[in-house]
Amino acid sequence: MSSVKLAIIVMVISGAVLSWSTDLCAESPQADSPEIALSHIRADIQSLLATPQPELYQRHLRSVLALCEDSVLKLQFAGADRDLQAKELLGYLETIESSLKNEDVRRSEAYLVEGRRSLDIARLSRSDGTLQFYTLSFPARWNASKAYPLHVYLHGRESDLPLSLVASTFAPEPNGGKPNDAAIVVGPWLRGNGEWRNENGSEPDVWEVIEDVKTFAKIDPDRRYISGHSWGGDDVWTIVLRTPDLWAAAGIMAGSAAGVPAQLNLVANAQHVPFYLWKGAQDPIPNRRANLEYFRDSLAQVGDSPKVVIAEGVGHNPRPEDRASMQAWLFEHVRQRPSHFSFVIDTPQHRGTWGISIPQKYPDAYLNVEPPVSFECWIKDSTVQITTANSSRLDVDFGPGGLNLSGTVRLIVNGKQILDGSVPSKPLSLTW
Repeated sequence: MSSVKLAIIVMVISGAVLSWSTDLCAESPQADSPEIALSHIRADIQSLLATPQPELYQRHLRSVLALCEDSVLKLQFAGADRDLQAKELLGYLETIESSLKNEDVRRSEAYLVEGRRSLDIARLSRSDGTLQFYTLSFPARWNASKAYPLHVYLHGRESDLPLSLVASTFAPEPNGGKPNDAAIVVGPWLRGNGEWRNENGSEPDVWEVIEDVKTFAKIDPDRRYISGHSWGGDDVWTIVLRTPDLWAAAGIMAGSAAGVPAQLNLVANAQHVPFYLWKGAQDPIPNRRANLEYFRDSLAQVGDSPKVVIAEGVGHNPRPEDRASMQAWLFEHVRQRPSHFSFVIDTPQHRGTWGISIPQKYPDAYLNVEPPVSFECWIKDSTVQITTANSSRLDVDFGPGGLNLSGTVRLIVNGKQILDGSVPSKPLSLTW
């Protein structure tokens, strides 16, 4: 989203909040009310924006203000929970308000040069038009013309109020006081405690965040990593088993396999993705040990033995050093296209891997169950051999975004030679 569009959103929300406060409050707001804290935040941010600032730092400031305005505005619809929400919201607003006095927070260099602080970047969701956001940490001495590794981190269950995550980025010693010196790190807001995969559709948020980062930074496609804690770990398992070609390595901390029932037989989809599994030895959630053992054993059965870490004396939440160790391990890996892979398809959204995909049989049908389909691929020298199950269609992309082949190629599908010649400049669509 452009800075101009975001500025317009802030102005509209600001006007609505001011109008609401005027209409509903015969008396002035209490000194410790969300409205008063918001007015102080607005004044501080407007003061910062009145002086020249780097574009991304401006977007961060406007994003924080828009998210604060939006959260206060929504209080009028909280109903019976208004007092509890107002109290919780006030705590987050006061954290942001007091931190905006901190000279470190007021310096763009702490975010864009030193790698010590995370930006908060607001955006409009393309899937439902709501105001969403993500945190963004640049490595120290970030250079916009250089391609960097990308680490996508998925949080666990959070407050339903998005400012809980925003306020955490204003901590006095972010990242434990250690600068980020390795990668671009993003943390999408996964919309609180809703069933995000099914109810409010925030899986698209993960993909939209990555696309948004690409508008101002370069990402190394062979060094993309994903990890998550607790519910975020559940989501890592769910996402990687359906998009294995995107990731160089994945980390699950105290997660579960609830999002992908074993009966779907998807584990082999990700047999070439290195996994890091972590659990606190004193985790009070009873199913976390069984889930870690399932992750470990199911991956080993397909030839992908993971790295397993049991942290003694630690509960459900990892320590900063636990996260740092996982990230260091993840970054040791570089994505490589395997010479043999298979893929089972179970959703309309994720139809294949490494440029090979099977289109939906009934793409326009409503609530129709698609027949289960799958394929297997072997690549040796310039020969690509593919077998399919329960499908009469196949798309093959030989280019950089797919199999990444050049020169001449021989393609055999279900025992029949389809191509023997130069690599096609466009993906092939086959029907039989």
